[in-house]
Amino acid sequence: MINFKPKAYFLDMDGTYLDLPRKKQIMISEKNVEVAKDFNNRGIPVILSTGRGNSKFVLDLTNKINAPFAVCQNGGVIVDKNNNVLKRHEINPDTLKSIIEILIAQKMFFIFNSGDTIYGTKTKFRIARAWLKKLNKVTYDEIQSLPATTKILTFGKSKKGIIKLRDELLNAFHDISTHIVSKGYSIEISDINANKGIGDRFVCDLLNIDYKEAVHLGDSGNDVVTQKYLGGFVAMKNSTKNIKQKADYVGYSYKKSGVAKTLQELQK
Repeated sequence: MINFKPKAYFLDMDGTYLDLPRKKQIMISEKNVEVAKDFNNRGIPVILSTGRGNSKFVLDLTNKINAPFAVCQNGGVIVDKNNNVLKRHEINPDTLKSIIEILIAQKMFFIFNSGDTIYGTKTKFRIARAWLKKLNKVTYDEIQSLPATTKILTFGKSKKGIIKLRDELLNAFHDISTHIVSKGYSIEISDINANKGIGDRFVCDLLNIDYKEAVHLGDSGNDVVTQKYLGGFVAMKNSTKNIKQKADYVGYSYKKSGVAKTLQELQK
């Protein structure tokens, strides 16, 4: 339960703030944009907090709603509206090398830093998620050297296989954090100090706002973690049952400007 009027809001993007189909380039309704922009203009910060990288799309939307900062890569990279990097948490290079060796041995597909390239055992494979179809597909042989990495997204197993791999990684490495996403079919891997909760609280400090008076809206495991760092976690109605059970408040479904409606409801 949230028994206070929040002084700051942090918004997950996919499955939360972006309420239009991916095939439409804009991906977000005018009402969602206008309500967030109005809040920012009235001195109630609404900040994007996403697993996406600090791409042109994320930065353009940040400026469109007049937000001063953006939490990207699940807190791995935090930038201001001009894309100046304020905080960055990279996976330890030795840990990164060992993780990639495990992923290759288990024939997993993976993406570095929300990039545009999928690495895998082959270049032609079935992809259920539409957005992945737009990415370049190459084999492991194309990896010349490992990039400085703030996040790895990996997939290629059943839900049970994903859980088993997640547990294996956490047992092997104590300097990483993991989140199961994509309805149980993918794992996000980051540095132990990179999560949305830590990132959101860092921004609260920049804004001189008590983190106990801020809330995060989202729909996935990488959003639930914010609960212990902020005053509350709001799950969208479209979240899975276990996510909603952990939430302090359940908002509207993300479609049809659900975030805008939820923000207005919480400000009453």
